[in-house]
Amino acid sequence: MGILTGLLCLLCFCLLGTKGITRKFGLSAADNLFMKLHKPLSAALLIIGLIHLICALSLIKTRHISVYLSGAAILITLVLLITLCHICRDDRLRLKQHRLLTCIMLLCIVLHIVSYSIDYGNYRSAIADIHLSGTDFSRMPDGNYEGEYDAGYIYAKVQVTLRNGRITHIDLLSHDNERGKAAEQVLDVITDTQTLPVDAVSGATCSSLVIQKAVENALTGGISHE
Repeated sequence: MGILTGLLCLLCFCLLGTKGITRKFGLSAADNLFMKLHKPLSAALLIIGLIHLICALSLIKTRHISVYLSGAAILITLVLLITLCHICRDDRLRLKQHRLLTCIMLLCIVLHIVSYSIDYGNYRSAIADIHLSGTDFSRMPDGNYEGEYDAGYIYAKVQVTLRNGRITHIDLLSHDNERGKAAEQVLDVITDTQTLPVDAVSGATCSSLVIQKAVENALTGGISHE
């Protein structure tokens, strides 16, 4: 939903920007059309932008702060633009300020897209870096071992209970994800089969890998809590 609303916001902005192109090249028919669409598109951009923000708020823990700062700057600039059109009666001053705020908004949009792309790239790299080599825990001392793994968009923290060289229980202490809740099934599979790694859950592959890596980290470097 967040990606869809983001793309719709970008589409609205591009359509609004087309107004400047039609005027510059003297395309009067198209210019008149986009003039009529200007206010509805501006309203749509504001409404969809607010929906986009609401959708994104639930993900705030898994996104870099630059994504939210640039997004907030876009909305603030948009509100200023709409307010300007209603309170400024000087056409020349309004046009000048409108162009300035539009340029600022364009810059914020570019920063938002770039920061999101970098953040997403870091997440994909963190997932690609997950290597589950398997762990022999049959001779490990009894205890409760905690481990975690943070891939950016997905984070998992677990507590693994070992008794007589067997995993008797795994508590999922934290699992930040978007659509990967189904991956939590892997904990039961690990406990039942006494094997690591196990097959990833279809449709939740990344979360499956992150959870299993948290378990592996618990068994290889976690601190025992009796």
